[in-house]
Amino acid sequence: MNYMLRFAAAILFLFIVFQAEIFSQDFFENGEIGITLSGAGRIRVYKDSTGAPRQIDRSSILVGTGPNSVFGYNQDAQNEDSVRMIQNPQFSDFEIYGSANNSYANLPPNVLSKANIYGWLTGGFAVVKYTVISRETLPVDAYLGMEIIPQINGSYGLESVRWLPIPQIISIYRTPEASYVGYKLLSTPLRSLTSIEWYAGYDTVDPDLWGWLTYNGIDSLYDSGGDGAVAFFSQNPVNIPVGDSTIMYVGISVGDSESEMVSNMNLAIAKYNLITDVEATPDPLPSAYNLQQNYPNPFNPVTTIKFSLPQTDKVSLKVYDMLGNEVSELINQTITAGVHDVTFNASSLSSGTYFYRIITGTYSETKKMTLIK
Repeated sequence: MNYMLRFAAAILFLFIVFQAEIFSQDFFENGEIGITLSGAGRIRVYKDSTGAPRQIDRSSILVGTGPNSVFGYNQDAQNEDSVRMIQNPQFSDFEIYGSANNSYANLPPNVLSKANIYGWLTGGFAVVKYTVISRETLPVDAYLGMEIIPQINGSYGLESVRWLPIPQIISIYRTPEASYVGYKLLSTPLRSLTSIEWYAGYDTVDPDLWGWLTYNGIDSLYDSGGDGAVAFFSQNPVNIPVGDSTIMYVGISVGDSESEMVSNMNLAIAKYNLITDVEATPDPLPSAYNLQQNYPNPFNPVTTIKFSLPQTDKVSLKVYDMLGNEVSELINQTITAGVHDVTFNASSLSSGTYFYRIITGTYSETKKMTLIK
């Protein structure tokens, strides 16, 4: 392996993303698995605990809508909702949440990727829920998938990426070491799986990412060289209307053997079924328009604004200062019926009182909020 090349590339990458990654990340561990989530959406996987050697250096979502329009971790993702542990999670013992948008370089597609990672007190597994929201001005056909950079027992290179067709699990390991990591699409069948040998800058060229994301086939085995593998998998494309979203669930498991990893993945499948059974009972649509008070309030510098729509409508949501000057346009697009929330980041504004106003075809309302720095 060219260690100097990888070291230099890693130093440059860490310098670029230092602000977003160091100050917005969280983790959970249960003695069998450890998971961390960073602000830009990097998921790292550990066996036993986050103090143990890494097994996966990075796994992160890919969203592609065309050869020159692929949302990825390295050149696109910028933290929007700060990563945090959810207090009193509904479905699990642990839950980490965070979101990332494409504002790092403002390259298409214009999407917001939300990640909820569920963990439990026992079991070497986790369940990841991705919610991808389109902020494009036209409907898009999107390929969703992930890229995975293994780091088995804390080192790169000579690992294998193997497809297990009966349980439909991606198995990542390095012979003869007793450490296995599995990935499985839970919400839909796997469409494609392919791997490449890692090289610096592989994830900065959209046409290349598009080719791996839309690869026609499932490779049964890839044995990497000294630089290590990068694995890509995807599901079938899904149409996302303007302002709407789609969901992808992924299971992650670890084990000292492949059979133990598969057994842990079966536990993840059982938990996924419980989660989706609860989610399958839809909340009733709002009966009226409503703009709620932002929370927290006062705030510094990020707050959430929630609103309700009884029907699909064109929505404008803007923020103004005390003089009536517009300081931020949060939404200006058609939104589907339901309860929605948007994050307002006032880091560039000074302390004071601000107003936020929603306007639809038949409804308008204004509320006041206070920024204290």
